[in-house]
Amino acid sequence: MGTPQEHVDATALIARALSPYGERPGPEDVAALIDDLITCGQKLHGALCGTSTPQRPAGAFEALAEWEYFAAVGPLGSGPHANWNHARGLARIMRQLVRALEHAAEASAS
Repeated sequence: MGTPQEHVDATALIARALSPYGERPGPEDVAALIDDLITCGQKLHGALCGTSTPQRPAGAFEALAEWEYFAAVGPLGSGPHANWNHARGLARIMRQLVRALEHAAEASAS
């Protein structure tokens, strides 16, 4: 079974957002990254919500709740540093969503 495209997209976005602070892109690029993270993360969130509850790992419920909160609330604070931290937080949650989806796929395959 191949890797779904949303997992590939998510992995690339996560890597961009979790790059070292010294490699932080400019404010416009961070804003675009946040938009991309939210778009991709919503797909992952929807896919995980569509899996049966027994196939979800224990951390999936927390990741779903965190995603809903962080995607809705937005950056905490103001300025480019707050936006960069928000992007990094979204990426960390997306990483958990991807792992949970992978676990669910493995559980359904067995």
